[in-house]
Amino acid sequence: MFETLSAIEAVLPELLTQRDWNSLRVTYEPPEVERVWRKWGEHRILLHCIHPCAPGQPLFHPHPWPSIVKVLAGRYEMGVGYGTGVGSPPIAMTLIAGAGTTYAMTDRDSWHFVRPLDEPSFSLMVTGVPWQRDMPRGDHPPQPALAPERVDELLREFAGRFYPLRPGRSG
Repeated sequence: MFETLSAIEAVLPELLTQRDWNSLRVTYEPPEVERVWRKWGEHRILLHCIHPCAPGQPLFHPHPWPSIVKVLAGRYEMGVGYGTGVGSPPIAMTLIAGAGTTYAMTDRDSWHFVRPLDEPSFSLMVTGVPWQRDMPRGDHPPQPALAPERVDELLREFAGRFYPLRPGRSG
């Protein structure tokens, strides 16, 4: 997944100038996540702005696909666990991930939570082909898309701060 992340980061400045991104505002469990995403081959590129929440609140969850995450700004507490099924396993480790931290979750039974500290965190996540895994289900209402103005603001933020278009490239 590290090679895929590198390949995506090489083309991301140009992709950020395009307007074919989807969005989602995740509010059913803390922390609140503003997500802008698009497909890239068999992968998905997800840009996250994750808002702080209180200790003990963040959702502990597995992912339905392998993923790699690069924290671009801010920092968050992350708890990590491992377990089959849909019941939460014990938290085996807690760490603070800051700007520049990159981690891959490549086992279907990996679980984690993230809790931004002090300010929203910004991250790039790349996901692979979904695997067959039973997922914990809650009674979650459909999540709304972000306002188009907020999508544009987030794309500009990622382009300006983290992935600017290099001179000589057009977008």
